[in-house]
Amino acid sequence: MTALSDLILERNAAVLNRMLDHPFVQALSAGTLSVRSWHRYLVHEGAFVDTAISIFAFATAKAPDLAAKRRLIGVQDALAREQMPYFERCYAELGVETDIAIPAAVRDFDAGMLEIARDGDFADIVTAMFAAEWMYWTWCSEAAMRDIPDPDVRRWVDLHVDADFAAQARWLKDMIDTVAGPGDLDRLSAVFARVTELEIAFHDAPLSEPADA
Repeated sequence: MTALSDLILERNAAVLNRMLDHPFVQALSAGTLSVRSWHRYLVHEGAFVDTAISIFAFATAKAPDLAAKRRLIGVQDALAREQMPYFERCYAELGVETDIAIPAAVRDFDAGMLEIARDGDFADIVTAMFAAEWMYWTWCSEAAMRDIPDPDVRRWVDLHVDADFAAQARWLKDMIDTVAGPGDLDRLSAVFARVTELEIAFHDAPLSEPADA
């Protein structure tokens, strides 16, 4: 029998492929993304890491057992102690201007993800984060095979294909199959679709100058 997580992926193949074919993804993978767009993205994504800590806190509170809680506490710790410092180092080393206007699409992404975490159940939250992390892992797995000239972009891609990130994406996928059943397919497919649409708009944002965002 096909796993529920795979059915969700099948139902959302079209929107996921739109995200994987996004101009931001293609430009970053080809090494043609402008420095200004790259820096804007780093600011937008760094801000979301703070939001992600809160999302995983909601997941921890709603987790079905202690093993899941321990795993999720570890995720929050890694976000706070590893990912946030990564972005802070990037800002300092690259001279990124962090005091910029945050576009509506970026604010909508943060708000939408927090809404799912606050109002949804555990399966909703892991599906939302699965949509985001599976997309990044898939995209960066392909990008990692390319010759990316910028070492900072290369390092960012490698961060999203390392063993820990891959294990996290697979764990989220497995948790969907553990805690949800066939009766949840429509609802969780809709969560996946909503998050991916939010991701598409989020990745539109760094391609626009602030006045046009």
